[in-house]
Amino acid sequence: MFKFERASATLRAVSFGAVIKRRREALGLTLEQLAERARLSPNYVGTIEKGTRDPSLSTVLALAKALRVPVGDLLGGVHGLGAEAIEAGRLFEAAPADVQDAVLRLLRALARRRR
Repeated sequence: MFKFERASATLRAVSFGAVIKRRREALGLTLEQLAERARLSPNYVGTIEKGTRDPSLSTVLALAKALRVPVGDLLGGVHGLGAEAIEAGRLFEAAPADVQDAVLRLLRALARRRR
């Protein structure tokens, strides 16, 4: 039982690290730039990205703030999204409400045409 729990924790750490790296790259940040924004050492951020360190809650919060995303997005809120989708989401969130409505109508119409 202990080995299973340990393996599960390792997989979560690797997955979290991959999310951090994907988000960092989508923003065009180097590992050093992200570390500076989060007030962490580049070495520590690198070990998190590789999944060899399990970050504390305060570290997760610092990384979320540095990446300018809600904490939930780092903890499984955006599985499978590529850099373009992340950028599109950021742009969408920054757009005025009337533009967001128009974009949503367009995307829904396109989705209906594909069916």
